Amino acid sequence: MGYTESELSILITDNAGIADLNREYRQIARATDVLSFPMLEGEFGDISPEMIGDVVISAETADEMSQQSGAPLDLIMDLLLVHGILHLIGYDHESGRDEALEMRERTEELLSMLGHSGNEFEWFFDTED
Repeated sequence: MGYTESELSILITDNAGIADLNREYRQIARATDVLSFPMLEGEFGDISPEMIGDVVISAETADEMSQQSGAPLDLIMDLLLVHGILHLIGYDHESGRDEALEMRERTEELLSMLGHSGNEFEWFFDTED
């Protein structure tokens, strides 16, 4: 992906913790599965170019997703981490169908590198389209 010498931070939290961050930074008063905070954008994006940003995952929501989908929790965590990282580097499934399809393809490609197949995540992508 072109970030071989880059860093990111990962925070695993609960629904209350991610809801606080979601409310503070996105003005959305609810928990979510994953948040991304890119550090390569904006006025100070060049201060630390090796740091691409922060990914925050709700383990509580991931566990709920695991139970609902029947997928193992570690698979869900891989999915959410990949999803968050793609947001850090500029992918955005909420910007339209073409962008959503591009993000899906990239997600499947990265998850396959982790040993997963795309059909393990059909339930997730169905909600994204």
